[in-house]
Amino acid sequence: MEDQTLKLFRSANREHLHFLWEKAKNNDLDGLGDEDRRLAEAMLMHEDEFFNIFEFADVLHDMEFDPDTDVNPFLHITIHTAVENQLAAKDPIEVFQFYNAMRKKKCSHHDTIHLIGAILMPLMFDTMKNLTPFDHKRYVSLLKKYKLRKPDKIWALLDSSGNV
Repeated sequence: MEDQTLKLFRSANREHLHFLWEKAKNNDLDGLGDEDRRLAEAMLMHEDEFFNIFEFADVLHDMEFDPDTDVNPFLHITIHTAVENQLAAKDPIEVFQFYNAMRKKKCSHHDTIHLIGAILMPLMFDTMKNLTPFDHKRYVSLLKKYKLRKPDKIWALLDSSGNV
């Protein structure tokens, strides 16, 4: 039963993302809520990478992505949007501070969002895998610690450790 529920959720989610994709590519974002607007905008930012997946999201509800070898475009834009939401709300404030520190180091907006997402994702996976509360203190601590480093050094640390 749990597997069927997950499949139904994934199907509904991808149909919704396809709806947002259609709105985004037709530049018809009026009437969308903030969350949906950010998702649609994130899809447009990733159009070159994931066009075919977004274009057929409504019929790809059974498609699974291997986390060891594939980038899951749906998860990618979801994380991207979560970071954009944190940044817009300045919550936690350390996201905003980290963002500003990276921009001063000439890291683009898009790359900075990805960098924050790379810090956030392992913590989210730990939460889902272990069914534990999100470690907000660790997230804030990492943002504070990494904001002092250059973006390429942060990527190297994240790549070498496999997590944060």
